[in-house]
Amino acid sequence: MFSGIEPILVLTVAASTPILYAALGEIIAERSGVLNLGVEGSMLAGGLVGFVVTVLTGSPTLGFIAGVLAGGALALVHGFLAISLHADQVISGVMITLLGAGLTTYFGHGWVQENISGFSSEPVPIVGQYLVQIPLIGEALFRNTAPDFLALLLVPATWYFLTRTNIGLEIDAVGNDPATADTAGIKVARTRYLCVLLGGLFAGAGGATITLAFSQLWTSEIVAGRGWIAIALVIFAQWDPIKALFGAWFFGVIQAAQFYTQGTDVANSLPLSAELGSVYAVVFDPIIMSTYPYVATILVIVAVRYRQETAEQLGMPAALLKPYLRGSE
Repeated sequence: MFSGIEPILVLTVAASTPILYAALGEIIAERSGVLNLGVEGSMLAGGLVGFVVTVLTGSPTLGFIAGVLAGGALALVHGFLAISLHADQVISGVMITLLGAGLTTYFGHGWVQENISGFSSEPVPIVGQYLVQIPLIGEALFRNTAPDFLALLLVPATWYFLTRTNIGLEIDAVGNDPATADTAGIKVARTRYLCVLLGGLFAGAGGATITLAFSQLWTSEIVAGRGWIAIALVIFAQWDPIKALFGAWFFGVIQAAQFYTQGTDVANSLPLSAELGSVYAVVFDPIIMSTYPYVATILVIVAVRYRQETAEQLGMPAALLKPYLRGSE
């Protein structure tokens, strides 16, 4: 009964994990008032460094850690430009993406033919062998790679960190009114640096997940715009980690459907296939389907704009994109 749905759900979780990592990190960064459009670059850095370290050491765990650190290192460049030098955050972020793309293309061309044994799918420890028997969702939720499980755990952890801890409250204060936060003794620059670093570490984890768990290979185009999707997802999720999970699954199911239909004759298995065969052929064409995640991203942004909600209604930090210079306000 669920033979066609279960594989898509399994692919959905795997495909959504890199986007989820990047979106969670960008939520943390933006809630401190710093927009980082360099997410794509940090994901590329994390993907390449994680892959190379795995090839050299044979350990995907070490590769994953190295990829996380690489993403954080590139994000710190953006932090220095945007926080210390008060550079335009949009320009700085785009530059980081271009820098990440250029560096990984140059240094990664010799690793394209390499093969690795990355993370394998395993059931949840102790009780996983029973949970995977649950119809429809068992395999999707309870048999995954270590990065997939970690990403799911980070959703409630990030929510708790941002909403129930003193540091989280300080981040919100800095992101909404840095001058008042500074007066209250909160270190604005230090807080923003921490958040940008965390955002980069999360993005690096997303990139490393792609090369070590999802694809288990390296090409210079492997991130394929997931960083930009994650940035749009932050708006869709209204800067809420819990909503980001469902948004990531939304984009994940689109990509999963694309992968699933590549090996399945979907057009001939649908109702009215004789009459609508040519239409189905276009709709389920692999090249056309590869554009669906990006079309969905555009539609999400248009929908948010069409609703004409104010920044406050959306939950956007009031000081987002605004550099803070003590004494200037």
